[in-house]
Amino acid sequence: MNFRKTGSLVIGLSGGIASGKSTVLKIFEELGAEIICSDNLAAQNFDLLKDKIKAYFNTDEKEQIAKKIFKNAQDKKWLEKLLHPLVLKEAESKIKQSTKKIIVFDIPLLFECGLEDGFDLTLCVYTDFNIRLKRALSRKMTKQDFINRDKAQISLEEKAQRADLVVFNNSTRRDLQEKIEKLFLILKNK
Repeated sequence: MNFRKTGSLVIGLSGGIASGKSTVLKIFEELGAEIICSDNLAAQNFDLLKDKIKAYFNTDEKEQIAKKIFKNAQDKKWLEKLLHPLVLKEAESKIKQSTKKIIVFDIPLLFECGLEDGFDLTLCVYTDFNIRLKRALSRKMTKQDFINRDKAQISLEEKAQRADLVVFNNSTRRDLQEKIEKLFLILKNK
């Protein structure tokens, strides 16, 4: 898919579980960028397709489904095949409608889905494993759930290697804010 738009810089944002993607997205929004969150779009479509999902999984509880899909690759593929086309189509529509110069699309599975060539720029938020684990545990995720979710994606090291730019997020939110502000100014003036 091609998410590029004439007159705008469209950024594909990726990273690992608990790496700080949501914080980076929020900072970009505060700076005036258009933001698109694939998790939010997936949640909206999940609600629309709840009956179909419940028929497949025998539940519509998101946490129970998450545990199932991160243990069973076939279940994960089924859900992705159902939701991903809808999410990507909605994101494409939002990009077309945007009047902003900078558009940031948070898509955790950017590289897994082979979508990186559809953006003007790809950005990976990189955070060391132990910091991400600590953050995940503080969000009431179990260590095993974190590990299962992390293993379901390509390694954060590979994402960082494949990305055009990498933002390291091993420090404070203030440090991250300063990095994104500097990046935003550079991109805005391109």
